[in-house]
Amino acid sequence: MNQISNYELLLSKLDQFIRKYYVNQLLRGGLYFIGAVVGAFILINILENNFYFDKNIRKVLFYTFIGLTALLSYKWIIDPLLKYFHLGSTLSHEQAALIIGDHFVDVKDKLLNILQLKKMANEQDHSALILASINQKTDKIKLVPFQAAIDLSNNKKYLKYAAPPLFCLIGILFMAPSLIKDSTYRLINNDKDFEKEAPFKFI
Repeated sequence: MNQISNYELLLSKLDQFIRKYYVNQLLRGGLYFIGAVVGAFILINILENNFYFDKNIRKVLFYTFIGLTALLSYKWIIDPLLKYFHLGSTLSHEQAALIIGDHFVDVKDKLLNILQLKKMANEQDHSALILASINQKTDKIKLVPFQAAIDLSNNKKYLKYAAPPLFCLIGILFMAPSLIKDSTYRLINNDKDFEKEAPFKFI
């Protein structure tokens, strides 16, 4: 019973590591997503504000932006979120062991060896010796904090991709809100024709 519970504890720790791995991907992807989408949004609005594109070009810009947003949201947000909940293909225990082993070098071979021994035990009738070996090896590494192999705070360095476009958008909304509001209105209503306002008025 102890042998089985030791191995189950090991698998539980590996599963916790895998979930944290996808949380890390989600955080990093979220910062990439904000930087890319907000940056593209500002660029498209500035171009439209300066050039007053015809409706065909506005339609291309609008649907290109929607498609890009959908693609990046799946790649950087939806996919790691699904994998966090074990939906779709995720990291195997062996792959997780390799990643952990890059952080805890002395654990790498032991982890892989335990997983391989368990497979052997499942394939053989007389597996008492193998289970005893699994228990012995697991006991030596059960206190190793696998999740420490991933430091979520390292994602702070990716703020440099998200912060500038975000602050730029906030600045524009405060100083020249019509640049975003009017351009966005024309891009959304891309089936209509708009005339550029004259730089002067007759009174």
